[in-house]
Amino acid sequence: MNKRSIKISIHILCWLFFICLVAAFLQNGNMNDQNWPQMVFSLPFLLFICFYAFIFYANVYVLIPQFFLKKNYLAFGILAAGLFLLTFYVKPFEQVMQQTRSNAMRDQRPPSIEQRNMPPPERLHWNPPPEQRAMPQKQGQRIDIISLILFFMAITGSSMIVLSKQWRIAEKNKALAEAQKANAELAFLKAQISPHFLFNVLNNIYALVITKNEDAASGILRLSNIMRYVTDDARENYVPIEKEIACINDFIALQKLRSGKNARVNYTVSGAYGNVTVAPLVLMAFVENTFKHGISNNLPSEINIDISVNGSSIHLKTENTVFKKKPSEDRNGVGLQNVVQRLELLYPGKHQLHINTENNIFKVALILQNAKV
Repeated sequence: MNKRSIKISIHILCWLFFICLVAAFLQNGNMNDQNWPQMVFSLPFLLFICFYAFIFYANVYVLIPQFFLKKNYLAFGILAAGLFLLTFYVKPFEQVMQQTRSNAMRDQRPPSIEQRNMPPPERLHWNPPPEQRAMPQKQGQRIDIISLILFFMAITGSSMIVLSKQWRIAEKNKALAEAQKANAELAFLKAQISPHFLFNVLNNIYALVITKNEDAASGILRLSNIMRYVTDDARENYVPIEKEIACINDFIALQKLRSGKNARVNYTVSGAYGNVTVAPLVLMAFVENTFKHGISNNLPSEINIDISVNGSSIHLKTENTVFKKKPSEDRNGVGLQNVVQRLELLYPGKHQLHINTENNIFKVALILQNAKV
């Protein structure tokens, strides 16, 4: 069943409930009365229902969308006031009430001749009490409160339906605009991070070639794996975590070749990968940062990297000594700043990131909650 069918069904059920409610009120709550079907299908009652259906849908499809939402409040007020005056003078509920009373009086039978010792049948004529005969003369002076209440209910209910629909549409458009903005920003960030990362890796290979390191060939193979990951897999918003860790493995191996014995790298990976996925190059950016700022050409250094996968959560911890770089080497790249923005876009409210420096030790603790599975 599509949305349109569901909407029509809901409207039909609501009108049936309204009909039963009014019918029960007219029958003094006695819906077991055998006359109530005759009353419901009578012309006055059907005109009564059509009258309020007209007000309801006129407000839904004409007054609110064509005047109120277009800020033509004067025309909306005039038309609404016109419907109010029409209800005031027509008195639809009073008309139905009179018809119900008239039918009830007509169904009553005068007492038998024997019981009342009445004149012959041709002279029989039953008349209502004086107060009932005088009632029609007073109706022109009465205000049909029930009809006015039903009018305000129809206007208020139909207005709430239209305005709530407009509110949902506005919220949907707002969310869509925010999503489009986020996707555009994410695409820009991804376009930045890939060249940035490859630039740093190529520098490592260049250093191996210049120093004629015998591991330069294996380094080029690892670079090929990294480039394949960055240019192909990293285009997606999420990749299997084993691919991200494989890229980290190759990157750390390259860094060890370059840094030699001066750097001590403690790298551990634990947990079951399963079908867990992660945003590409998010973990890599923090790993890269530890080598960028934690390696010295002259002084010994220590780097600690720990990655664990626990269910759908990913934990990353890194520690490295902070060495002051020369002005020519201290580039303001897009590394950490970029990845922090990507985390906000891809893991809103689903990540915890703590970065601090203690005793010249730079520490990062990242938890990605509810990672894609």
